[in-house]
Amino acid sequence: MRIKLFQEDALEEDRTEIYYREMTEQIEKVRQLLEDSVPQLFGLEDGEQVLLSLEEIFYIDTVDKKTFAYLREQVYQIQGSLTFLESALSKHGFCRISKANIVNIQQIERVKSEANMRLKVVLNNHEELVISRYYRKIFQNYLKKVRGILHD
Repeated sequence: MRIKLFQEDALEEDRTEIYYREMTEQIEKVRQLLEDSVPQLFGLEDGEQVLLSLEEIFYIDTVDKKTFAYLREQVYQIQGSLTFLESALSKHGFCRISKANIVNIQQIERVKSEANMRLKVVLNNHEELVISRYYRKIFQNYLKKVRGILHD
C-alpha cells in the first residue's frame, strides 16, 4: 500500500481519500480510525492556544464573523465556521440550533417550549438558548437519534 501526504494551506478543511481495489481489514481499520477520531479544538487565550475538551464546551456561538466556545467559566475564540464545526462535531454530541449557535446536547439540563413554535434549552450552567423554528425539527431528530429522547 502506498501513502501520499500533501499539505495545502488553501484548504478550508482537511480531507482524506482512500483508493482501494478491495476492502481489506487493514483499510477498514484506517477508515474507522479516521471516522472515529475526536476532533481537537483550540481556543485563543491571551494570545496562546489552549486545547479545549469537547465535553467541557456548553455551546459554540458566532458574533461579528468570529466564533467562540463557551465553557462553564471561560469563553474562547476558536477557528472555523459554524457550518464546518457543525459537520465536524455532529458525531460528538453537538447540534446546530440556530443560525448562530451549536449546542453540546450533553450539557442540556432541560428543553422548554416557547411561543411561536420555538424551543428553549436550559444548559447545566443555567444559560438559556433559543432553538429557532427552522432548526426545531433537526434538533428533535438529533436528540431522538443520540439520546433516545423526543420533545414535542
